[in-house]
Amino acid sequence: MSYSGNPALGTDAQKRILGTFEQTLDLASAGNRQEALLGCDFVLRMDPQFEPARRLQERLHASTGPVALDDLRPGATGGGGDDEFGFSFLPELDALADGDLKSELKKLLAERRFHDVIERAQQSPAELTADPELGALAMQAVEKLESEPYVVKFLAAARSALASGQAEEARRALDKARALDPDHPEIAALDAEAKGGIGATPADSLFRLEPAASPPAAQTFASESDRRIAQLLEEGQAAFEKGDPQGAIDSWSRIFLIDIDHEEAARRIESARRQKAESERQIEEIFHDGLTAYEVGDTSAARAAFERVVALQPGHLAAREQLEMLASGQPARSEALSSLESGPAFGAAPPSDLKEEILVPPEGAATQPRRERKERTPATAVADGAPAGRAKRTFLLVGAGVLALVLVAGWFLFQNRDRLFPNSESEIPLQAQGTDAITRAKKLHDAGKVEIAINQLKRIPANEPSFAEAQKLIAAWQAGGSGTPATAVPGPTPEQAAAREPVLAQAREAYSARSYLKAAALFKQAAEIAPLAGTDGELFEDAKRQLVPISTQVQLFHDHEWEMLLPQLWRLREANPGNLDVQQMLVDCYYDLGVRELQRSNPVKALQQFQEAQKLAPGDAELGRNLAFAKAYQGQSPDLLYRIFVKYTRFR
Repeated sequence: MSYSGNPALGTDAQKRILGTFEQTLDLASAGNRQEALLGCDFVLRMDPQFEPARRLQERLHASTGPVALDDLRPGATGGGGDDEFGFSFLPELDALADGDLKSELKKLLAERRFHDVIERAQQSPAELTADPELGALAMQAVEKLESEPYVVKFLAAARSALASGQAEEARRALDKARALDPDHPEIAALDAEAKGGIGATPADSLFRLEPAASPPAAQTFASESDRRIAQLLEEGQAAFEKGDPQGAIDSWSRIFLIDIDHEEAARRIESARRQKAESERQIEEIFHDGLTAYEVGDTSAARAAFERVVALQPGHLAAREQLEMLASGQPARSEALSSLESGPAFGAAPPSDLKEEILVPPEGAATQPRRERKERTPATAVADGAPAGRAKRTFLLVGAGVLALVLVAGWFLFQNRDRLFPNSESEIPLQAQGTDAITRAKKLHDAGKVEIAINQLKRIPANEPSFAEAQKLIAAWQAGGSGTPATAVPGPTPEQAAAREPVLAQAREAYSARSYLKAAALFKQAAEIAPLAGTDGELFEDAKRQLVPISTQVQLFHDHEWEMLLPQLWRLREANPGNLDVQQMLVDCYYDLGVRELQRSNPVKALQQFQEAQKLAPGDAELGRNLAFAKAYQGQSPDLLYRIFVKYTRFR
């Protein structure tokens, strides 16, 4: 009997599903109903068509006592040599396992069963380490599997071009597919059609070029990828239409894990980002309008503005606090609130043992003393008994005095402009001032302003007697000389040297450990204190050279494109597990994603990101501290301590 589920799934996927279902049956037999239901849900997620799991799920929901399991076990209703759950493929795998591993991998590669190659290689890590050829075969399967979506895309483009009679366009698409997978069985057929298929009708070419002989595994992978991409596009669009552009961006960004060059996903993400930025700008405008109304005493307009902000963005913390202040009758205090990050309303206090771990802001950074101020409006002045006419006369007198001062200052500047601004007019002839120009240039040079001094000398015309001397000085200064005895460049002060030496020691240690990313950052930090010399300068330059192969990934990290960067880093790590720079960027990507989720007042998602980072760097103290913080707040709303902690938590 055949496998009782989706027949298009590969043998490795079918094997995993069957093994999981066996464990689920054991759980149900032992009375662990909740775990069995979770097992059924997991199996149905892998294969929604797997009928035995669905029947078990229905029986568990329909009763509270023991359920019948005998008819669901493999072989119970088979009626033949093979059971209804499709174990017929297992002898094939067992036979392969008994043979030589290298021959087995080559055979699976020839059959284009890339998933089976990878799974079989993972079962024998010691043999792969001992034999580089086995590792090469496994890596070849990984590369073929990763390139399959692109190959399918290029082949589809070639078929479309052939159907419309564009043979040259079809050949270009085939060349791209051949560069990625020269052994793909469909390329030869399409290539023959592109070279000699004149006279074939579009319908004929479509039927003849159907890849009937291509392996099922490759077709399955392509269809699964396409279905997952379509599902993510729909999820993102649904979130976008509900007014959640960030949720849409998150869904569409996951498409890059499948197809890193997906144009539609990139277009939708860019559109959502523009709309999100515009929406945030409008919300901030409304919020600041409310602040202005609050400060001038128009509480009704301020309340309406803040309520509108909360309606548009429920997590806008500053607007909620202003509404609370309005309700309690407190005066406006926008300068302290405008710097706070947006987030939900106050929640319960964190556990007492965590309060000591929360970062306390620098003194005076976030808690400025409230300034008592009394603003006097014209109405207040009249109420205090000051006549309105006196205010007008005072204004006129003050204005006249200021105008007189401006006129006097302007006359003084005009009369003394040559003395005060000697370089303000570029057209002033220097023929009669050649000696003065050289004197000024020497003073500028002695002050360290070499470029300005050279430009001064270049302005001396050729008919000036001092022209020859000016040219000699220009040549000497451009060559690095001074025309005068050289003065020693001052070195770092003792305080600077004391602060610089530990940084250099850490940089050298990082370089010795082949952690070039960390070494380059530390060398740069030391160079900002005082220039590097000797061996330290050479190590700095070599560290930068070592980072050239991953310069694209480093730039993506600095651009905060962490979601797009993660799949690239994982591929680099698989190709070179000992690369500490890739490892560090992986940790920092997950860390920064966690910090960003904290800033979005989502400690649950932040905890997930921090946990991923901790798997890679269990000894990272800063990471552990943030993880404990996110764990403490995952069941409650952020409060003032939460906002203080997040405000002073920086990206890496």
